[in-house]
Amino acid sequence: MTKQQPPVDGYCEQCGFNYDTGDLQGTVTLLIRQSADCSMALTKAAAGPDASVVRLRPEPEVWSAIEYACHVRDVLEVQRLRIAQCLAEDRPVYAPMDRTGRVKQEKYENQDPMEVAAALVRNAKDFGAAARVLRPQELGKLGLYNYPVRAPRTLGWIIRHTAHEIQHHRHDIVEILAKVEPPIVPKPKVEAAEEAEEAEELDAAAVEEAAVEGAVVEEVVD
Repeated sequence: MTKQQPPVDGYCEQCGFNYDTGDLQGTVTLLIRQSADCSMALTKAAAGPDASVVRLRPEPEVWSAIEYACHVRDVLEVQRLRIAQCLAEDRPVYAPMDRTGRVKQEKYENQDPMEVAAALVRNAKDFGAAARVLRPQELGKLGLYNYPVRAPRTLGWIIRHTAHEIQHHRHDIVEILAKVEPPIVPKPKVEAAEEAEEAEELDAAAVEEAAVEGAVVEEVVD
């Protein structure tokens, strides 16, 4: 996943996420909706004429669509567990997710895209359920976060950061699939015109044949 590192505060110019706007409920709703977008993009590509496109990297060091989708799925689970840890502990220290190591350890590239898509949506709903019920004093609780640098972060920030992860990687998945999916090439106009002409000739022949059959029937009746 070698790309420009997105910000973890303020406004992200790459995907448009803003850490400084939106309330808790709106942020969680956005997260769930955009998780569904990631899932739909993956399943649509996997069900297309070439299912292997979900495993193609646009560049050697840039993740494929399924690798990003697996990452999003796992981020949602890890962040939900961090919410639980923060509520249970005083000043928790969160274990690193090891996002790059997971790609090979969990064999993201070989996972079933339909199963990944379903788990992604399920994890988004579970994360949302855990986040929606947090009270203001709980949102202010601090824990020691490791990414991108070791620093104390509130639960409120963790929720916003998770929403940013989803929005940012939704953008990544859509952008990557647009690069690697085979284009839908329309038929040449000449070929389309020839097919239309053939159809017209067949229709005319059918009408003529029907007229002949009608004349024969009339002769028999007379």
